[in-house]
Amino acid sequence: MKNKKENKSFWILFFLALFGLSVGVFDNYRELWMSTNGLSTTSISHIISISYIVTVLVLFYFTIKMSASKLKWGICVSLVLNMMTGTLLIYLNGTGNFFFIKFFMFFDIAFSQLILASVYPLLMSLEKSDVLYTKKDMIESLFSKLGFLFVAIFLGKTIFHTVIDYNICLLLSIIFNFLSFFILLPISVESKKKNSFDIKKTLKYFNKNKVLYQFLFVNGLAEIIWGSVLGMPMLLLTNNMGFDSNYASFFILGLGICSSLLSILIVNHFNFKNDNHNLFVKFGVRILFYFLVFITKNEILFLFTLMYLLVFDQPYGFLFSGYFINHIKEEYALFLTTLRYCSSLLGKAIGTFICGVVFHMNLRIFILPALLLGVFHYIFARQLLKKKTNLEG
Repeated sequence: MKNKKENKSFWILFFLALFGLSVGVFDNYRELWMSTNGLSTTSISHIISISYIVTVLVLFYFTIKMSASKLKWGICVSLVLNMMTGTLLIYLNGTGNFFFIKFFMFFDIAFSQLILASVYPLLMSLEKSDVLYTKKDMIESLFSKLGFLFVAIFLGKTIFHTVIDYNICLLLSIIFNFLSFFILLPISVESKKKNSFDIKKTLKYFNKNKVLYQFLFVNGLAEIIWGSVLGMPMLLLTNNMGFDSNYASFFILGLGICSSLLSILIVNHFNFKNDNHNLFVKFGVRILFYFLVFITKNEILFLFTLMYLLVFDQPYGFLFSGYFINHIKEEYALFLTTLRYCSSLLGKAIGTFICGVVFHMNLRIFILPALLLGVFHYIFARQLLKKKTNLEG
């Protein structure tokens, strides 16, 4: 029985690897695709933000109300719809039909996010394992970066009389989606009877452990700050910093790889026993950078700020999430994981919206939301660290 589950887990992870490639080859260029089609940065930020919010609403239904087999079919349907919206966007490229480009791009983003968010609940229906969760995160991150690297190398070059542009990136994304669909389709997932979600019992548990609300708030606020600066990273680097798209790609990709390697070193060698020191390295130094950029309006300093954000994105990620997910009662673990993902998406939605509002303003105004919110986040995060051990069974 265990071998059967391990086999199914392998194929779901293989599906995730292919879908990760799909994400990597286009998601990083999505905003540039929209920009070359005449959409303003404000419109782009609105599309991304609203699609995240819709994803949150659908995700609740997917993970709480649906059985494992229905969840699998829900992902399959989302994949088909994702391929359909992507194909329509390919044909809409260069037409100037702003309404339909916005309409289908909105759903394309939502379907992609929904698929990514639903993989872990599907894996949990087979086996609840920290190792499996770690594999899932590693494969998603690794293959997304590989897809990004593949496109970054060939972007702008001519292969078989075809210029590799953003529309070709979208086509490659659809091809990988197609392959991932046929990997997921034959996987049989037993349809266990799903216990009805007891909202009263869950609220009672969360009210008894109010620290969980603060955890979700701190998690969402961190994503708002991140999104307000890096909600549209490729546009920021190409439009505001003067990078070409290839250099911007390698800049983000290279720092992302450094972030992954650094996180491994930190877990093994540079994890301070005092969590307040860990908090300062991850979030406190950011505030200092925001403040210096606000005072000086120096673009070189702003570039170093972006580098610090990208390099320290993954390190010290264990500060809050690991503790709360591991110490909550098992029956609420999936629900808390869903809430955490939803708070992250809502935070990104708000942050990206703010990014769109201040995108073309001077550097001082651009960094101001991150500076002000960063101070509040740091205060709440310190309080959360003090309350971290107050989780009752």
